[in-house]
Amino acid sequence: MKALKVLSTAALIGVSALALASCNNKNTEKTIIFHHAAGQTLQKEIDNAIARFKEKFPGWDVEQASQGGYDELKSATVSNLQAGTQPDIAYCYADHVATYITAGKVLDMSKFINSTDTVEASSGSLNVGYSSAEVADFVPGYYNEGLATNYADYDKYGFTATSMLTMPFSKSTELMYVNLDAMKAAGVSEIPTTWDELFAAAEKIKEKYPVSTPIAYDSEANWAIAMAKQNGWNYTSPTSPYYTFRNETRLANWMDSLAPYYERGIITTKTTYGGYTSDLFTQGVEAGGCVFCIGSSGGASYQATDNFNWGVAAIPGSVVDGKVNKSVISQGPSLVMFDTGNSEKSTMAWMFMKELLDPSFQSSFSQSSGYNPVRLSTYDNESYKAFLDDTTNIKAVAAKVASTMSNDFFTSPAFNGSSDARIQIGSALVSVIKGEKDGASALEAAYKACGGK
Repeated sequence: MKALKVLSTAALIGVSALALASCNNKNTEKTIIFHHAAGQTLQKEIDNAIARFKEKFPGWDVEQASQGGYDELKSATVSNLQAGTQPDIAYCYADHVATYITAGKVLDMSKFINSTDTVEASSGSLNVGYSSAEVADFVPGYYNEGLATNYADYDKYGFTATSMLTMPFSKSTELMYVNLDAMKAAGVSEIPTTWDELFAAAEKIKEKYPVSTPIAYDSEANWAIAMAKQNGWNYTSPTSPYYTFRNETRLANWMDSLAPYYERGIITTKTTYGGYTSDLFTQGVEAGGCVFCIGSSGGASYQATDNFNWGVAAIPGSVVDGKVNKSVISQGPSLVMFDTGNSEKSTMAWMFMKELLDPSFQSSFSQSSGYNPVRLSTYDNESYKAFLDDTTNIKAVAAKVASTMSNDFFTSPAFNGSSDARIQIGSALVSVIKGEKDGASALEAAYKACGGK
């Protein structure tokens, strides 16, 4: 086993770098840059991970910086890559990384995962790599999202089938938040498990509460993508022509079917409503709110209310060949590493990433965020077990429901332009729901907006 020495003696650096380090009162060669989209509460959790890392590796520092939302983070990262000022680590989604790899700066983390090297820490030597047992401790579906085989033309950029482009960090999915009191008062005894059941329940609720909007779905893009996955409709492909939704008449017909429901006040979405539909959920049906609100498990705290008894369930599934397909999108950030030209620094950035992926940190972060941890052993953590057992905490209930759905999670193919497909399919659905276009015209317009000819 080769030992990589990480000591306090600074490497020789240029005059300009010394000046910058002096100006900022920090050694930029030993400062790991971490860009993310975390809010202030979660930044405090990250601060705790930074403190533990610095205790292990005196002389090293981590600078974390929020770039705003995920779209802003992607734009900033693309600009950084173009300027050669990329961070060492960043939050990411797969379709972001599909763009980043074209710059040739995404690191293959399999070399760290499989490493037999050690680094010197204050407590002694620490392994750089993960053991096979540690790899197996990651939730398989989350871990496998990072494989290069999930990316179109990965071999063109020097990766192999076993290359690891991202590591899972914190995951969420979509759930259905339910006003149990209003549902039962309308004569619906059980939470719907299929879309047909959901719309049948919505009719009863609308009759009981005429001012209500029974069904609210935050993400139009997620709705369209999930329906395509559940029903086997074309959406995108990892190989050319990529944007396979263009002539998907079944998807177009489904979009068309939603317009009458919107016109009658049965459904709404974030865009058509003008804000997150959790506001509709918490206000209650008597005030015009919704009964079934589909949104992120990571946003469960925004669904919290004492105005009525609530429940949390998986989103409905589609009946295909007599079976219910409950496929649901996997969300939440992964972590990507960038080559900044300093191999020692890259190794230490990886060691900081391991701090973020440690089960004890995953427990604390997941309790604060409501997102699901990515390490299986986190569920054995006493603090996290106590959190999940709190049936009065909607974040805990949502996390517990989401943890049972991992076999149904999916991600869409990632390629340079897949993020455009997501944006445009969501816009297409909005235009059809509002009656501005029919489904076929909306999909054609989305195809052209993605660069299709």
